[in-house]
Amino acid sequence: MASSGLEPIDVDSIIEKLLSVRGARPGKQVNLTETEIRGLCLHAREVFLAQPILVELEAPIKIC
Repeated sequence: MASSGLEPIDVDSIIEKLLSVRGARPGKQVNLTETEIRGLCLHAREVFLAQPILVELEAPIKIC
């Protein structure tokens, strides 16, 4: 949930809305409110900021 003072969003129901058109023709629109979209963005931001900035990797690393 977003902690910026906005009302909490139900991420699971938004994901269900998005997945409900999975088999439909490409470009089929899904109706999401501005509040839902903003809430998703804020929630995603919180998740990304909670992750470590650096990823620890072990050698050798092959970059193609």
